[in-house]
Amino acid sequence: MFVCICNALREKDLQTAAADPEVKGAPCVFKRCDAKPRCGRCLPDVADMIAASRLGPDPISAAAE
Repeated sequence: MFVCICNALREKDLQTAAADPEVKGAPCVFKRCDAKPRCGRCLPDVADMIAASRLGPDPISAAAE
């Protein structure tokens, strides 16, 4: 699924970039994807991806597997 329409960035690509421990914020994620935020509508989603990658796997989802 596309998260950033302006840059045609998919959720999987953004999640991979957000999982890098050196990433400090959304601008770093975009830089790793060779892009820059444009309209900003995706920034909350990217911030959530960064936060989720810091928390680790969801225990409920892991139990379901």
